[in-house]
Amino acid sequence: MMLLLALGIHTLLLGVASAAAGGPVFGIPAPLERRSGDIIRELGPLLSKDATIVLPLSPDAEPLLIRAATPRISPNYFAIVEVATEQDVQQTIKYANFHETPFLAVSGGHGWPTTLNGVEAGIQINMRRMNHTTLRRDGRTASIGGGALQYEVIAALFSQGKRAVMGLCECVSAIGPLLGGGHSMIQWRYGFAADNLVSARVVLADGRAVDVAADKNSDLFWGLRGAGHNFGVVTSFVVKAYNAGDPWTLITLTFTQDKLESFLETWNTLEEVHPDRGMLVVNGILARNNDVDSEHPVINLQLIYEGRNDAADLYAAAFRKLNPAAELTTEDIPWGDLFTEGGFGLSGPICRKNQNILGYPNSLDKWDAGAMRAAFGIFSDLTSEAAFATSAMLLESYGQQGVRAVPEGSNAVAPEERRRHLLTSPILWWVGDDAATRKKAEDYGSRIQAAVRKGAGSAEPHAYVNYATGREGFGEVYGHEAARKSRLRALKERWDPHGRFGFYMPIEVGRQPVAAGEI
Repeated sequence: MMLLLALGIHTLLLGVASAAAGGPVFGIPAPLERRSGDIIRELGPLLSKDATIVLPLSPDAEPLLIRAATPRISPNYFAIVEVATEQDVQQTIKYANFHETPFLAVSGGHGWPTTLNGVEAGIQINMRRMNHTTLRRDGRTASIGGGALQYEVIAALFSQGKRAVMGLCECVSAIGPLLGGGHSMIQWRYGFAADNLVSARVVLADGRAVDVAADKNSDLFWGLRGAGHNFGVVTSFVVKAYNAGDPWTLITLTFTQDKLESFLETWNTLEEVHPDRGMLVVNGILARNNDVDSEHPVINLQLIYEGRNDAADLYAAAFRKLNPAAELTTEDIPWGDLFTEGGFGLSGPICRKNQNILGYPNSLDKWDAGAMRAAFGIFSDLTSEAAFATSAMLLESYGQQGVRAVPEGSNAVAPEERRRHLLTSPILWWVGDDAATRKKAEDYGSRIQAAVRKGAGSAEPHAYVNYATGREGFGEVYGHEAARKSRLRALKERWDPHGRFGFYMPIEVGRQPVAAGEI
């Protein structure tokens, strides 16, 4: 530890010298540099031997600061604490409270709501060293560390013939999507990721660590599953584990934009006629492909299904009648390789970092062809510019049966998310920190979202909380029912009355600031 302190102070001194010579480094003003030295001296001795404090001026900080959505989303830190134990998390939160300092727990760094930018001169609690995945002795549950990423969990369980309900991209954290619900490739059978949480260890806003389960702090267990970003840092958790299942098939069909209306009408009809389609994921991706159409985005359809699936044959036959411009089928895909084959693995575009990723989501119960045509036109105009040419628009449907089998009041996942099984959002990428370019992305994204919503009739808008931008209203992401909103606010008042966990789609309460020196 003394060597660590010496190295940290040496790094600090180098940073201060650089700032003195040429002004603030990485936008960190001199007072914060002095505070960085304080944290090494004061917090360092309280941490475990495997924990590290990294200063923003250190070369080691860069990979810890870059997010999927930087520079658009750039929480401001004066220190990063790479925790290794639950006690490290507790000590860091107590230290932050004592010094009236905001903090943010980070694993994958893929959240994109603007509320994250509310962290000013804060402490990043980097969870990546708290990374384990263990199949428990019962063979039906798995214990996972709060810093694990999804690809690590998938690989660890698949090596033992098992799987768990995770989110949709390998590079994001295992716990993050679960806290907001967690759509999944296997939700048709098992429900959302949140529906599969058995228990958790949670460090609260005052630094206490508690067990959370159906029979322990049951009110917090309810809120953790769907609005969990608001209540604590999950240091470890237990989820249900299932057999890995049969190999998968991926059919990709590509259509030109003139087929958009018939494509969506076919999709609607198929879901009406075959609502119980089994383990079949239906995903559309609108994106530029100049080899197919140099003027407009094209429509890429993925039919992804496990084992033998009669509904998949019917879906494929119906879409093939629209005469796709291209088709590709990949068979016998093991569960452990599915995310890579589907384009949402570590090497996929969704896992890029430092490219300002921005979405404007809607959850729907059916496609409105006219509204989607209007949205497509706006998206096409934006992506005709080189800066946005790698952007995409998602049309997603992951299955209904397992999700709707879970009673709506059983956890904090918004009822609208269970009822409206279609997700759509533009996913806008661009490089750099030019204000005009960002403004254009925000304007076009808002217009696309508004165009889609015109097709939803009188239904109150709903946005999946894990896709939310940070501009949505409380009911729009957590559910419009008055009783549900009251319950969530009461939970927030009980478990986080000072709003310390207030940077990821926060539940606003009549908070009082934490008092200086309060631990």
